[in-house]
Amino acid sequence: MEFTEAYKQTGPCCFSPNARYIAVAVDYRLMIRDTLSFKVVQLFSCLDKISYIEWALDSEYILCGLYKRPMIQAWSLTQPEWTCKIDEGPAGIAYARWSPDSRHILTTSEFQLRLTVWSLVNTACVHVQWPKHGSKGVSFTKDGKFAAICTRRDCKDYINLLSCHSWEIMGVFAVDTLDMTDIQWSPDDSAIVIWDSPLEYKVCELCFPFSRQIAPF
Repeated sequence: MEFTEAYKQTGPCCFSPNARYIAVAVDYRLMIRDTLSFKVVQLFSCLDKISYIEWALDSEYILCGLYKRPMIQAWSLTQPEWTCKIDEGPAGIAYARWSPDSRHILTTSEFQLRLTVWSLVNTACVHVQWPKHGSKGVSFTKDGKFAAICTRRDCKDYINLLSCHSWEIMGVFAVDTLDMTDIQWSPDDSAIVIWDSPLEYKVCELCFPFSRQIAPF
């Protein structure tokens, strides 16, 4: 068995979905290495220490969470001169994730005030008020056409259904939960499963397009 030399790392590291690259955070620098030769293929400098990194599904883009700012910076491997900076201002950023099409970034503000969808194509943004969670409570269909987002207002849980093409809200549905923990689409995208807090120990299944709710169990 052979080993490479030790490389400096001060933050998170993550393999690209196509397994061709590994991203390593070194303070405010993001180093992209080839997984076969371990040579540096790209080096990006962020504005602050990197707290979180996530690859887009197409392995072409990568985002860095600078949560001390709070700010998100995104980079392109094929267009090194291209840059993207997302700053939510006083609202802050608690979490960021890629959409299935690798051309939109979803950020959740501190205290779950809003979830924002940022487009890398036309710089447009869409807001969803009162997301239930920061790093969970969002699920995409396997074909990437729809997103289901947990929200909460007036002490009641809801599911917001969005089109991933236009990011318009297609519907808002109340669910029979005390404190919804998370949400997940079924493998065939025909239903959504939600589960309540451990205090309730309840799971509900909603049939798409939510014309009926199967009894909880």
